[in-house]
Amino acid sequence: MNTFLRAVVMAGASLAMAACGGEMTPEEAALAENEALTQSESELGSCNNWSEYNPTGNTFCDYRSCGYTWTCDDWYAKGSNAAAKETPDENILYCENGMPAYRVPNPGTFAETYSYRVCFDQYGNYTHTEYQYSSSLMACGC
Repeated sequence: MNTFLRAVVMAGASLAMAACGGEMTPEEAALAENEALTQSESELGSCNNWSEYNPTGNTFCDYRSCGYTWTCDDWYAKGSNAAAKETPDENILYCENGMPAYRVPNPGTFAETYSYRVCFDQYGNYTHTEYQYSSSLMACGC
């Protein structure tokens, strides 16, 4: 919709300037476009600012943000974590059989949170509510 408004504004501004006997500079065109878009968007309605994040009450277990441990379990040899070698210090961890240890991420419990904002039309009538979600680490371990 913004693209349509931008095209209408630019066409109208160009015609007006041509009728007055002059071409618009790029700076004048950008200024006219921004002013018209701001007015057009405000006339279409608005949404309030986002609220603070609030807990949803949902938690989940995920394997991030809680570090990792090393294992020699052969089951991990087939996974994507096999023989992780990110720094020279990690290369010193070897199993009894001489193979490198496998890095295994530790699980963490995460709390889901949400934020919302309320939207209105140009007449001040409620139209809809928008939500966005996030999560934060509560504790390592699940």
